[in-house]
Amino acid sequence: MIKSFLLIFWFAASICFSTEGMAAPEELGMTNGKSGMTAGQGGPKILASRIPPVRVKPVEIDGIRYEAVWGVLGLFRATEINTGKVLWELTLYHYRYNDELETDVQDVFVSAMAKESDSSILVTDERGRVYRVDLESRKSRIAKWPVGLKPVAGEPLTVELVITNRTDRVVQFDKPSIGFGGHLSNNLFRVKADGVEIPYGGMMAKRSPPDDFLKLKPLEEFHVTLDLSADYDIPRTAKKIEVRFEHTNHFSVDDFQLYSPVPLVIR
Repeated sequence: MIKSFLLIFWFAASICFSTEGMAAPEELGMTNGKSGMTAGQGGPKILASRIPPVRVKPVEIDGIRYEAVWGVLGLFRATEINTGKVLWELTLYHYRYNDELETDVQDVFVSAMAKESDSSILVTDERGRVYRVDLESRKSRIAKWPVGLKPVAGEPLTVELVITNRTDRVVQFDKPSIGFGGHLSNNLFRVKADGVEIPYGGMMAKRSPPDDFLKLKPLEEFHVTLDLSADYDIPRTAKKIEVRFEHTNHFSVDDFQLYSPVPLVIR
């Protein structure tokens, strides 16, 4: 009986928040783009067509509680524990929305927080992007940017790297750091065969800052196919091959680490 009452209450509350959240979407630059709700835009936004976000445990340092405000997109808050006084707030991210998809299923909330040091906290969102919050400057930067890896049919040692920009701004990528052109000039992957890491045996190019970068606009994607067989000596007898992407986006103003959150199992 109690469970049934709670389910009815949650469903009714979800519909209420859904109506409020869709009342006045904010336009961001592109005609077909919308921003998500953040601080000051009507409070928590929980819609009925997606599950509620997780409640992330706050981090406490020197009498201050740092938290991701539940139900608000990307809002980071610092509160004095003894008095409950809000000291400052910071919006960590803005994602660009695709008008061809339902709005609420594109909402991205914080999924994890961890203390990195007494002066910095790492915050991870639901898409695997990691933000480093500097507690002294009260600013944040992207620390890790997730990429996708896909197998290529009929080519067991070839992978497709996919980088998507879902933010609301142009992001610059160092071309050699992402295998631009379809070849490797640095160690971009972590490869294991039957649990044993395979060292990179390819080119390690020494270079100066590049003249240009790959610039991805909001909602754009970059795809490149890379053959690993020439640069990683993978035994032909291997029964299980795991591949991860891991490299720093060198020289770019967006100098985050690129990484694949989960390994791709090729074979």
